[in-house]
Amino acid sequence: MENTVAHIGMNKLLLVVVLVLICFGAAEVYTSTAQATAAHDKVAEYYLMKHLSKVLAGFVLIFFFARVFDYGNWLWFGRVVFAVGVILTIAAILFGPKINGAHRWIWGIQPSEILKLGLFSCVCAKLSQAGDNIKSVACTIIQPGIFLGISAVLLALQPNFSMLAMFTCVVACVLLVAGANPKYLGMVAGAAMPVIATVLMVTEHSRARIMAFFAEDGGMKESNHQLEHSLLALGNGGFTGTGFGQGVQKLGYLPEAHKDVVYSVIGEEFGLVGTLFVLALFAVLFSQGLNIARNSSSRFGKYFAFALTLSLFFNFALHISVCVGLCPTTGQPLPFFSFGGTNLFYSCIVIGILLNISRPTTGKKIKEPYMSGASLESSAYRNYEFTRSGV
Repeated sequence: MENTVAHIGMNKLLLVVVLVLICFGAAEVYTSTAQATAAHDKVAEYYLMKHLSKVLAGFVLIFFFARVFDYGNWLWFGRVVFAVGVILTIAAILFGPKINGAHRWIWGIQPSEILKLGLFSCVCAKLSQAGDNIKSVACTIIQPGIFLGISAVLLALQPNFSMLAMFTCVVACVLLVAGANPKYLGMVAGAAMPVIATVLMVTEHSRARIMAFFAEDGGMKESNHQLEHSLLALGNGGFTGTGFGQGVQKLGYLPEAHKDVVYSVIGEEFGLVGTLFVLALFAVLFSQGLNIARNSSSRFGKYFAFALTLSLFFNFALHISVCVGLCPTTGQPLPFFSFGGTNLFYSCIVIGILLNISRPTTGKKIKEPYMSGASLESSAYRNYEFTRSGV
């Protein structure tokens, strides 16, 4: 039975939800930058206007990757993006400014966002071409491990361990979904755990945040400043919030209120109702992303859509976990809400690619090797030429 979604065309529900998130995010950028504009002697709309210029560029990216750039091109273009991400990340480490103990920026760009997109496309491309060799050591460990290993070294040098954790989780989930050998993954995870724990504790940047997170009340007060005021903001909001623009914690108490803890600003000004509305919007976004992955007509489309959706989810989950005190403080933006261009551009590119994968007329030129145990009549293999060659 043919998939009825294929006859509907591009996923319009996903597009509508993203537009609502972007509009809500622009409003939050305006209200959460009150202290920042005053501190820098700028007009109240300064950050909003900068954000809107990036939103406009984001709309262009969504249109281009949804309607113009066929997602099948990522099979080769992903390598170019990964190479650019590697070069820019190295440049950030060597020449970028040190902000909050880390070298994550260069020329106003956060290269890890570019690296992330290149990594996921390269790993998904390798897995889609694996065929019956998917459970081999080469396909399960070596090939994805090369891309992830390069990324891990660069992110550890910045350091940016929260991004590294997200990279690792997404790649591991995609490997499991693709049918990689879980025994090999378990062996690698078991060997990596002690190394990861050692690196986190010997690196001053991460050790201070972990120790602050586990400190008892009254301990390491300065390190817990952001968390304490984030929780105060959420508590002040109550059920319906203090009202748009009426939040107090953003006025010099919450550091980076328009970036790292914007969810807390939403909670204070819109209350439980506002935060639940945001959670509901993201829930729809993630469910549609997973639906697109499930209904894709190619293995590459399935894996790539799944990886991109997971990347947004982990970004979202980590931001909120920091705001409510479920994990150590780290600077992760809330997609479509936090001020800043690189993550917004990444999120818009992700949405454009997901919309492109959801279209029934895309990905026609992808050729994937036959995989035993799968029906050629299923949507995952329709309209493709198959070979029995491996990787």
